[in-house]
Amino acid sequence: MIEYEYYDWTSLIDAKARECMAQDIHSLVEQGHYWKNSPPYQTDVNIFSMTGEHWNNLKMSFIWSCFAYMKQERQIKGIKSWGYKTNVDTQEDRDTYWHQHMRPDCLTLSGVYYLHIPEGTNLETSGTEFAPNGPESDGHFFAPAKLGQWIIFPGKSWHRPGILEKKEWRYIVAADMEL
Repeated sequence: MIEYEYYDWTSLIDAKARECMAQDIHSLVEQGHYWKNSPPYQTDVNIFSMTGEHWNNLKMSFIWSCFAYMKQERQIKGIKSWGYKTNVDTQEDRDTYWHQHMRPDCLTLSGVYYLHIPEGTNLETSGTEFAPNGPESDGHFFAPAKLGQWIIFPGKSWHRPGILEKKEWRYIVAADMEL
């Protein structure tokens, strides 16, 4: 079983801040700042390098969430982050989305933060899907999407975005902490 935890930051990062971050991701994508060889639309900039109190709060909330997940503070080797803008029309073959975040020289924790989830979305299947025994094996399960919360999990865990149902854009931030 994959161990994951949610961390609620809605008291620090409110709806207005989440809307600003979603707009920043939208603007980056409109300017062409996204990977062309990845699922649409993943930003090609370290999203935590964006300016503004809302981005600083999101970065610090990720760091604190990772420390809380580990139940200890650790020296950080690096943090990577990116934004996603996705909808049902941009979702390709979901089987190609399985991935892990691993480096042989360090431990990696991964996180997904839900900035905007279209109204009426099935939260149970639109979050993050995990494959504890690998993508080709049985036992897949979904961790529900929770607006304004980080879900933190080991980067070595096989995972992919959940099922998208709406034409309205869904915005998330994903990040890795290397320890």
